Amino acid sequence: MSDKIINKIEKKIDKIEKLHDKESLLCEEVKDLLAELRENQDDNQDWEEDIDDEEFGEDEEDIDEEEDK
Repeated sequence: MSDKIINKIEKKIDKIEKLHDKESLLCEEVKDLLAELRENQDDNQDWEEDIDDEEFGEDEEDIDEEEDK
């Protein structure tokens, strides 16, 4: 009788370990996604800053041309 109980306990422990492993994997996946988002956000900010600088430069030239007329 005690062997059956021990086996049940061992199975429960195995299930708990599997749950913990899944949680750990999910946490790692979420961390990876956040890191990817952060990288993309940094890339987009750099790109947006470049575009803003270019647009500002073009607008400034247009204003200079209008003043010359």
